[in-house]
Amino acid sequence: MKRCLAFLAFPIATSGCLAGAALGQSDFYIRSHYSNGSFTGSHEILREPKEGYYEARYCDLTFWVSSNTVAWTEEKAAAGQRLVVEEDSAAASRNGRKIVCDDYDSFATLDDLGLKPAEVEKIRGTDGTTELKSSRIRIIRDAFKQFK
Repeated sequence: MKRCLAFLAFPIATSGCLAGAALGQSDFYIRSHYSNGSFTGSHEILREPKEGYYEARYCDLTFWVSSNTVAWTEEKAAAGQRLVVEEDSAAASRNGRKIVCDDYDSFATLDDLGLKPAEVEKIRGTDGTTELKSSRIRIIRDAFKQFK
C-alpha cells in the first residue's frame, strides 16, 4: 500500500511543477487604442521564429511578426491611434498585462522587414493594383462605400 501511494504521489507532485512552468509563459500583443484610451484591436506577436513571419524589433526586443501585423501598425499610427506592445501573463500584473513597449518610433516598419520594394507597395496597397489585402474591416468598409 505504501509503495502504491508513493508511486501515485510522484506524478502528482511533478505535474504541479510542470503546470507552473506552463503558466509562467507569456503571450505578446500589439494593441491599439483611440486617444480616449478605448481599445480598438490587437495582433499577437511571437518571441520565437515561425514560418512566414519576419524578425522585427520593438523597443530593443526581438519578436516575430507577419507583414500584415506591421502594415496594421502603420495604418493605426497614421490614423492617430496609440500603439503598445503588451505582455499577457498572469505573473505580469494584476490584470495579466504589462506594457513592454510604448514608443511607436521604435516599432518595426514594412521597410525594416527586408521585403522587396514591390512587396512593400503591394502590402501597403500603393502599387496601383485593385487587389486588396485580406482584412475583414477593409472588406466591410469597402462594401459600405456605395452608401455614402
